[in-house]
Order: sequence, then C-alpha cells, then structure tokens
Amino acid sequence: MKTRHLQPGFSLIEVLIALVVIAIGLLGIAGMQALAISNTSTARQRSLAAIQAASMGSMMRANRGYWEAASSIDVTAAGSSSGTSWTTTSLSGSLSGQGTDCSAFACTPIEMAAYDLQSWGWYIAQQLPKGVGRVQCAAGAPVSCQVSVSWAEKTVALNAAAGSSATQTYTLVVQP
Repeated sequence: MKTRHLQPGFSLIEVLIALVVIAIGLLGIAGMQALAISNTSTARQRSLAAIQAASMGSMMRANRGYWEAASSIDVTAAGSSSGTSWTTTSLSGSLSGQGTDCSAFACTPIEMAAYDLQSWGWYIAQQLPKGVGRVQCAAGAPVSCQVSVSWAEKTVALNAAAGSSATQTYTLVVQP
C-alpha cells in the first residue's frame, strides 16, 4: 500500500488571495495619500488668507493717519495672476488708480493706503486662486474695519463624483 505524502507550501489559490488583499490595501493607502494632499492644499490656502488679512491689519495700524480719519470706506483689492496689473476700487474714489511706489519714496497717508492696498491685492492674487481682498470701515469712535479675503476653494467629492469649487471668505476685524 502506498501512502500519500502532502507537500508543504502554498497553493496557487492562496497566493492569488494574498495578492488581492495586498492590492486592496495599497489602493486604500493611495486614496488616503490623495486625500491628505488635498487637505494640505486647503489648509495652505486658509493659512495664506489668514496671513494676508493680518498683513493688511498691520499695514492699517502703521498708517493710522488715513484709516482713523476715514469716515466710511469700502475698498476692494484684486490682482492679476500674471502679476502685471492690479486694481483698487473704492466708494470714495480717493484710492483708485496706481499710486506712488512708497517703498522708494516718502508718501502721504492717502498714497500709502493706496500703495498698501495695491500690493496687498497683488499678493492675494499671486497666492490664492481667484483671490480678492476687501476692507470695509464704518464711521464711529473707535473706527472698526473688516478685512476680508475671498478665494475659490476646491471641494472634495465623494463616491468618484466630480469636485466643485466654492468661494471661501476669511474675515478679520481691525481697529487701526
């Protein structure tokens, strides 16, 4: 009578099942990595918006002569992503147009405010997609201003649906 000997080792089915389990695990890791990169980009944009709002607040405190004297002002600073042009619009009209380069020449408080808003709008356009900055000051004692930075933020879609873009706004209240 012959005895049958079982050979130790893996069968082909066991190897294929192990490969499928490993492949699913690697796909999960790749998905988590993609989500982490997307969240890092979102956090970067939000941090840059907060930094730019705080930067404008510092510029306003440095130029108290203009901002404290403003009775009521609503200014929007927007730049071009190419970095060659930017615009500043104001309800009062006193800050419209490209002003003096205050980094090289002495400026009046109005020229300094125009220069600060133009450079601020340029930096926002460079750092944030569809970035726009806005300063709204209301008359009163003490003067209180809202510094807002808006940008387009991509949203993550679930279940393989296409992502969309939503406008986000960061607002900081400043007393110059």
